[in-house]
Amino acid sequence: MRKVFVAFVAALFIVQMAISATGQGSEQNPAECALQFDGDLANQSVHFQTDLGPRLPGSTASSALRESIKSNLSGWHITESTHHSKGWTLTNLYATWNKGMGSEVIFAAHYDTRHKGDRDWNESRRGDPIDGANDGASGVAVLLELARIIPQMNLSHEVTLFFTDAEDQGDDWSTYVLGAKAWADNLTTEEANSIESFILVDMIGDSDLTLRQTDPGNETLWNRTKEIITYIDDVCELNDSSYFDFENIDSIYDDHVPADNLGIPAIDIIDTRYGEGADYLGGHWHTHNDTDDKVSAESLQTVGYILESGLISGAWLNVRIQNTQDVDTNSDGIDSEIDTDSDGIDSEIDTDSDGIIDSNDNCPDTPGDDDYGCPNEDEVSATSNDWDETTTGILLMLCILFVWGNFAWLVFADNRGEG
Repeated sequence: MRKVFVAFVAALFIVQMAISATGQGSEQNPAECALQFDGDLANQSVHFQTDLGPRLPGSTASSALRESIKSNLSGWHITESTHHSKGWTLTNLYATWNKGMGSEVIFAAHYDTRHKGDRDWNESRRGDPIDGANDGASGVAVLLELARIIPQMNLSHEVTLFFTDAEDQGDDWSTYVLGAKAWADNLTTEEANSIESFILVDMIGDSDLTLRQTDPGNETLWNRTKEIITYIDDVCELNDSSYFDFENIDSIYDDHVPADNLGIPAIDIIDTRYGEGADYLGGHWHTHNDTDDKVSAESLQTVGYILESGLISGAWLNVRIQNTQDVDTNSDGIDSEIDTDSDGIDSEIDTDSDGIIDSNDNCPDTPGDDDYGCPNEDEVSATSNDWDETTTGILLMLCILFVWGNFAWLVFADNRGEG
């Protein structure tokens, strides 16, 4: 009977190996899905900022926040600029990684909070400054968490975190975005032309996050942002993209406008409907209900993933549209208009005839149905799963026959005294 036992154990081992083998070779998420942004850490920053109280330009709380920001940016090149505008003394804060490497990508957020809750339901409090958990702290929190992970990303270009002051002190449109205006007014043409993109984040912590494209805004940047959102959902399966309204566009006047006016590719990622069921620029916006209990770590992480993924994929680079028609700038025989990356390849060629030109096709030699020109992942996964299930069934059936065949033979042999 000892041989019977040994055979039985061996057979079980074979079954286990067969089951394990069917799991091998299953497709792993691409490296672009290994995102590090931590929404919980960002949310801790929101709580810290609101505990300081309202952060009006020139206030003690504003200064304390700047010092805290700088203390969290070890290794970054930090500068400040102070300006006087519309009765306010304001200070912009800049932190740059890879200073001097060029191709600057700017992420911006305002760190000031509104001087009055003029839309509050309680008329007696409309003159009091607000906490600004979402309208102020959320954007700063996302930039600070991004600062934590950028040094690990081995980027070959500059990244600047721009903390703007006096964005929200306006009584009319001429008195808003004072910090961003001061920055733009002091840029040289050369400096402006060296900026690849300007991505503003504002009011992005609402637990009921609702984003959509905003105007003004660079169309190429928005198209890439939408592709990132879809990629994170469909491929990485990290976020449900239902938070983004792909059909509609909002108009907004915000810190990205001075950059846009200079021809810098700029967009504003902002939730203009703050609170569940809120209307455009309604809900908790500019009220004393803008408190940290309305901000969620999940929403902060959702937006953080977009910015991080864009850095990994290079989506924030090479955005500017070159006004060169029928010009062969690199003398390779192909017009620069269609050789957009100057690699000698006609960027309008569609090798696999799937409707996506090679310059935008992640799988240029294989026809695909998804947004990146690759075979639909669901179809690939389904085919792989079908094969795995069939293989598993065959292997298990063979193993069962092997076990029982050997078991029966050994019992028979034992009964005859051959065991």
